[in-house]
Amino acid sequence: MILVVSGVMAACGKKEEEKPRTATPTKVTVQEITSGTASEALKYSGTVEAENMVQIGFSVPGTVSSVLVNEGQMVQAGQVLASIDPTDYDNALLIASAGLEQAEDMYTRLNALYEKGSLPAKDYIDIKSKVAQARANKNMAVKRVKDSKLYAPMSGIITAKMIEKGAMAAPGAPAFTLINTSKVYAKVSVPESEIGKITKGQTASVNIATIGQQLSGKITIINPLADPVTKSYTVKVQLVNPQGKIMPGMIAETEIATGQQVSTITIPAKAVIRDADDITYVFVANGDSKVVRKRINASGLKGDNVVISEGLQNGDRVVVSGQTKLKDGSAISL
Repeated sequence: MILVVSGVMAACGKKEEEKPRTATPTKVTVQEITSGTASEALKYSGTVEAENMVQIGFSVPGTVSSVLVNEGQMVQAGQVLASIDPTDYDNALLIASAGLEQAEDMYTRLNALYEKGSLPAKDYIDIKSKVAQARANKNMAVKRVKDSKLYAPMSGIITAKMIEKGAMAAPGAPAFTLINTSKVYAKVSVPESEIGKITKGQTASVNIATIGQQLSGKITIINPLADPVTKSYTVKVQLVNPQGKIMPGMIAETEIATGQQVSTITIPAKAVIRDADDITYVFVANGDSKVVRKRINASGLKGDNVVISEGLQNGDRVVVSGQTKLKDGSAISL
């Protein structure tokens, strides 16, 4: 009997130990979301590109005799960048000049005969043609002498140098790459769903974090041809860059105000939690006095509030204090 009673008592004690303990609800404060309106602003991340970029080279062949600039150097329009040995072209100019002088002398003498009627018209036309050919040969020779020097077609910065002294220059082969950065573009890709809200001439705000500048520019280019893969359109915002601080390749955060009012959801910034994986979320109270963790996407700040673009809807009750002690499914008390 003693053994039986002891066994029953032990079983009862074990059952009492197995009873789950009720968790103490966490005291929190919640705030019900109400949507409002705000001016619509489209935000894109893009890059800076130069207004003009050209590759230049010699139009005549020859041996490079001098290279006067280096990569990264600022040059002015008309400045000599490099030259090739002009000896052959100088000699060709002397020959062409002599040929023209000879043809003009012959024309002067035969023209007098032609005016007297002593020279057939055929011979007169023939000498006129020779003078024209000699003049054209001299003009070509003069151009080749000039082309033995390579001039900058515009003011800008040398970004690449592909020739060295002593090398052979070939007609049309690139010798330098030159960019003009007095004006630059912030280039962004706009999805098909938003391109209809953007027009040429709209003002855009461009933030270039690399140099810590917030600039204002105008949309000057909207490419009408969509990318075949992403179905997005290229939009360019022109920026004035007189000091040359903005360089191609810099990241440009661009914001374009559409002038339209849109419905927005905002919550206090203190309600937002960011985990170790850089994921932002909030806790939302449900009807069972428990919370549900919801991931959110924020699109900006409005005073002390965060503008929510995805994850919440009108009527949600967001925990705004006491949320640091919560986890998904935690019991709460208000």
